[in-house]
Amino acid sequence: MDLLIIRHAPAEDRDQFALTGLADDLRPLTERGIERMQLAARGVMTLALPIERLIVSPLTRAQQTAEILAPALEIRKFDTEAILSPEATIDSVIDWLRKQPRVDGMALVGHEPNLGQLAETLIHGRANGNMPLKKGSAMLIRFSDAIAAGQGQLIWFLPPGVLRALAD
Repeated sequence: MDLLIIRHAPAEDRDQFALTGLADDLRPLTERGIERMQLAARGVMTLALPIERLIVSPLTRAQQTAEILAPALEIRKFDTEAILSPEATIDSVIDWLRKQPRVDGMALVGHEPNLGQLAETLIHGRANGNMPLKKGSAMLIRFSDAIAAGQGQLIWFLPPGVLRALAD
């Protein structure tokens, strides 16, 4: 199985948004973030990935990112799962992934530091903070067998600029 991990696109400034009095969960993407993710999604499309499921954090910025990515991945409907919220533990995410129906490819859209720690744990067996994802970046991890810590193989790790360049 292939696991595509994508960090949400650039969102409004946390401190500025806090001044609105709204919960951080509602913080949206910036106009520039939307434009950059649209280009990055076109870049992802060139990779012809066999993604069958798109799973997304319930936070607004992740939802908006998924709305941009879904057509590029040829996904009509994505699933929202609280397990991809920033509060979730890496062990709980891995346990959740193991319980999912087996598909050729699944994509996750979420947040840092969770996604970087998840990727590092899946590849190396534990997280040391060495794989942070920039906003709008993506990586592909392949599993020849069951999903488990230390069992993933990193296929590629692309920053947002490279994804956007692939769109040209």
